[in-house]
Amino acid sequence: MNKKNFASFVAGLAVMGVVWAGVSGVQSFSSRESGRLGQRYDAIEEKIDKMDKLISSYYLNPEDIDLDKLEQGIYAGYVAGLEEDYTTYYTPEEFASVMESTSGKYSGIGAYVSQNMSTGLITIVKPFEGGPAAEAGIQKDDILYAVEGEEVSGEDLNMVVAKLKGEEGTAVQVTIYRALEDRYIDVEVTRAVVNVPTVTYRMLEDGIGYIQISEFGEVTAEQFAAAAEDLEAQGAQSLIFDLRDNGGGLLDSVCDILDRVLPKELLVYTEDKDGNREEEWALDDDRIDMPMAVLVNGNTASASEIFTGALKDYDEAEIIGTTTFGKGIVQSIIPMADGSAVKLTSAKYYTPSGVCIHGTGIEPDQVVEYDREAEEDNQLQAAVDYLLSLR
Repeated sequence: MNKKNFASFVAGLAVMGVVWAGVSGVQSFSSRESGRLGQRYDAIEEKIDKMDKLISSYYLNPEDIDLDKLEQGIYAGYVAGLEEDYTTYYTPEEFASVMESTSGKYSGIGAYVSQNMSTGLITIVKPFEGGPAAEAGIQKDDILYAVEGEEVSGEDLNMVVAKLKGEEGTAVQVTIYRALEDRYIDVEVTRAVVNVPTVTYRMLEDGIGYIQISEFGEVTAEQFAAAAEDLEAQGAQSLIFDLRDNGGGLLDSVCDILDRVLPKELLVYTEDKDGNREEEWALDDDRIDMPMAVLVNGNTASASEIFTGALKDYDEAEIIGTTTFGKGIVQSIIPMADGSAVKLTSAKYYTPSGVCIHGTGIEPDQVVEYDREAEEDNQLQAAVDYLLSLR
């Protein structure tokens, strides 16, 4: 899509009120199933052989042929035939990058991004303060149009993130579209080692603690525990959890955090295609016991909805904001022997009360549209007002 058409496309989405929504929520395990193509394999092999001969006979630039890329393209094309938004093949390099991104430390541009699965557009959710992206002038809500001159709209988000990451000190060329100014900006960002701050927190007025969780990664539960402990030590009497623009993350991470705020209860359960059910429970009754509120929006997805749904089902927190994204399915990343992996949608998840929110999302207890023109964060203020009203 050229830049002029892309800008018109984005403008049209703004008119229709399309929200930016993230995707995530993966867990890893090993699995093996029998092949589904059966006797078609012989015909497939024969056709690939014929195509290879055609390339050898007619392709104009044989010196540019990379056999490894041709092979990887076969595998990627196979899973693409499922035509399912969340199913992806990862090369060994891409898989290593995906696993690195959940560890809390990597070399890249230093920004959270999210993708709307309806439009394929990738948006900068938050450049890390003092990070390479912020220093290069990239701003929240900028739309990522191209990386190294190649348009990335519609590509798998993890693969785009892999392109943004690289060796410390190397540069990556990024083109962003700033919708409010209706212009494209070419930016060179020098990659740096980034410690991902998945949890930020501060004390607000009248003993209200504020905890923002940007994603549920491997380091998040530990960061959350430290934040909650510090706020309690400062005298917090109630808590606000900000999950706006949190596209999800790891199931283990969100369950570890829920274990800190709920008694020994069912947190979430999943069911696969055969009806097999797996349950996640809080391990004990040791918990943070104070009034709570959760801020959500249309970018609150997957693991964030597990968190929100559990607190809502047990009536442990007031949910404030706008309807969440509605991703009630689980993706499993299944490693393969050569270091590659396949991400497949493998189950539906259900809130403790048995609700699958896929395609519908979670309705807040208080619907509060975000007012971009307001001097203060009106959704955050609604949460503060709610908690103060309980005293």
